[in-house]
Amino acid sequence: MLRKEIRDALKRFVESMVVLAVIPFMYIGDKLVIKVGLDYASLIDTGFFLTLVIFSIYAGATIFQPERKDRAFEYLFSLPLTRRKIILAKILPRFGLLLILGLAATIVVGRSLLADAGITILVLFFSSLFLSIGVFSTAINIFGVILMYLIFFQGGRTFVYLLSRLGGSFAGHFGPLVSQLVSAAVLLVPFGMAFWLTFKKMDARPLKLQMRTYYFITLPVLFVIVSLITLSFRSSQAWLLSR
Repeated sequence: MLRKEIRDALKRFVESMVVLAVIPFMYIGDKLVIKVGLDYASLIDTGFFLTLVIFSIYAGATIFQPERKDRAFEYLFSLPLTRRKIILAKILPRFGLLLILGLAATIVVGRSLLADAGITILVLFFSSLFLSIGVFSTAINIFGVILMYLIFFQGGRTFVYLLSRLGGSFAGHFGPLVSQLVSAAVLLVPFGMAFWLTFKKMDARPLKLQMRTYYFITLPVLFVIVSLITLSFRSSQAWLLSR
C-alpha cells in the first residue's frame, strides 16, 4: 500500500510543478514579445511559493481520490492493517514531499519564506486533508480551504486583540508566530479529531451515510469560531474608535 501511496503522492507533486515549469517560457516570452521587464529571480520566488500553495492543497484534497474514483474503499478496509497504519501510509508520503518542496523553496527564496509562510502552508495542507473526508468534490474542498485560511488569518488577529484587552502584548519577536500557532490549533485540532473519528469507524458503505460524526463536530466548531471572530471584530472596531 505504501508504494501505491508514494506513487500517487509523486503524481500530485509532478502535476503541481507546472507553475515552475512554465516560468522559463514566461521569461523568454517577455524578452521576445511582451517586454515588460520581468525579473527571472522574482519569477522563480513567486513560482516556488505558488507551487507550495498548490501542492499543499492538492495533496490533501485528493488523498481519497483513488478510492472514490475506483470505488475501492472496500478493498482499502480489507487490508490487514490498522486504521492508523492506513492513514499514516496516506499522509506521510504527501507530507514528506511537502517538506522537501518547502526546504527547496526556502533554499531558493531564502529563510524569510519559512518564517513568513511556513505555518500558512501547513494550515492549507491539513485543512484540505481534514476536509477531504467530508467534502466529496475537489473544487468544493478548495473553496473550504480558502474559507478555513480566512478564519485562521482573522483568528490570529482575534487572539492578539483578546490578549491585549487582558493586558498582554505581542510586541516581541515571537508574538506573530505564537498568535498563528494558537489560531491554527483552535481551527485544526477539532477538524483533525472529526477526521480521525470518522475514518476510524468507516466501512464499505457509501461515504455520505457515514458523515454524521464528522459534521456533528465540524459544523458547531465552525459556527462558534466564526461567531467569536465576528464579535471580537466588532468589539475591536468599537474599541479603536473610542480611543
